[in-house]
Amino acid sequence: MDTKKHTLFLDSRSVLNITAVDEVVSFDEGLVTLSVGETVVNISGEELSIKNLSLENGEVTVNGKIGAIVYFDGSPRKKRLFGR
Repeated sequence: MDTKKHTLFLDSRSVLNITAVDEVVSFDEGLVTLSVGETVVNISGEELSIKNLSLENGEVTVNGKIGAIVYFDGSPRKKRLFGR
């Protein structure tokens, strides 16, 4: 399976910058779900918020207490919130 090249930069487990994001599938204070090509990225934690969102450039910044970043293969099948 081809995966889309992207970057993650995590600063002190409180600021996460991710590139090559196609869409924000869902988000709330405990879980942010992003689509990056054929991969789904779940960011879980507490008090999560999306600080910067530029899907035109494929960049998203998540702030909060980040507890885990988990990858899943396959496109999400949920209702699209924000996407390009």
